[in-house]
Amino acid sequence: MTDAPVRILLVEDNPGDARLLGFTLQEAQSLRFELAHAARLSEAMERVAEGPADVVLLDLSLPDAHGMETVTRMLHAAPDVPIIVLTGLADETVAVHAVQAGAQDYLVKGSVDGGTLARAIRYAMERKRLETERAGLLRNEREARAAAEAAVNARDEVLRVVAHDIGNSLSAVKIHTMVLERTLPAGEGQAEARKRTEAIRHLTQQMDRLRQDLLDVAAIEAGRLSFEPHETALAEVVDDVLATVAGMAGEKSLVVESSVPAELPAVWADRERLHQVLSNLVGNAVKFTTEGHIRVSAVRDGDEVRVAVEDTGPGIPAEHLEHVFDRFWQARSTRRAGAGLGLAIARGVVEAHGGRIAARSEVGRGTTFEFTLPVA
Repeated sequence: MTDAPVRILLVEDNPGDARLLGFTLQEAQSLRFELAHAARLSEAMERVAEGPADVVLLDLSLPDAHGMETVTRMLHAAPDVPIIVLTGLADETVAVHAVQAGAQDYLVKGSVDGGTLARAIRYAMERKRLETERAGLLRNEREARAAAEAAVNARDEVLRVVAHDIGNSLSAVKIHTMVLERTLPAGEGQAEARKRTEAIRHLTQQMDRLRQDLLDVAAIEAGRLSFEPHETALAEVVDDVLATVAGMAGEKSLVVESSVPAELPAVWADRERLHQVLSNLVGNAVKFTTEGHIRVSAVRDGDEVRVAVEDTGPGIPAEHLEHVFDRFWQARSTRRAGAGLGLAIARGVVEAHGGRIAARSEVGRGTTFEFTLPVA
């Protein structure tokens, strides 16, 4: 099957130049074409509006337009049609500007043969095709990004509403539990009833932590994590965190220690967010370490403070290390140990402060999580 002829619209007011270009096109035996001619720009614009053209050969000097105006008006009338500008020797600078404005090529009248003109037409059509495809891809990418952002915003809005409602329900459960504890009757059943109310309170605390973790993850992904950094004494935060895990560590006979020098400078951090990071790291260490010790240490490193949480737990296989900070990810052996959000939140909080966080581990020897914070 032969290719369809190329539909060429020649816009040229000089009859002699128009005939010469027609003869030149006929010399290009490899190019099958249909030639239409317009002597004025207004006529050419009407033609492209009535029927498609594959390429426009456009003279820069016409009775109703001149220079760059000719190109810009033609581009507006036929944005998807490649334009080759026809110019005299004196107008080459204008022709270059025309190409920069959107024309595909320019040719100097009287200096081209049939082969050159045919190649220019084919190249112009191909360049315009690639340009149109690229514009379409960019448009699709923008639309996909906008749709994704809209979906994320919708998800975040639903999450905020649900989290708010769940928070209200959990608060009500806590209040009713407190009232129930105060009104428990004396007698043999009181100890068992109190044990059950304590379990309810513990479960509501777990649910509230999960609710807040989901909100934090959504805020981190959206770049809207709230925090207010100020001068913060790291040693005080470490001591507070270790106090909260002392009971669990004692039950497992773990040694938990802090090695934060007294002369260590304050860090520039949100105290509650720093507490959140250390609680996640130290809490994980206590949860997964069955014997040995857990150590929190810190040293100054230039304009940063480097904090490390080390344990003597089972360690993390090398193939899992690259995933430990992914949200909802857990090693297969610990799949039911939680929601898998703690380390993702820790990374988001540290990076929001301008720091870095990493993990190194050796199976059977333990794991070290290390993060940095700026010196106040």
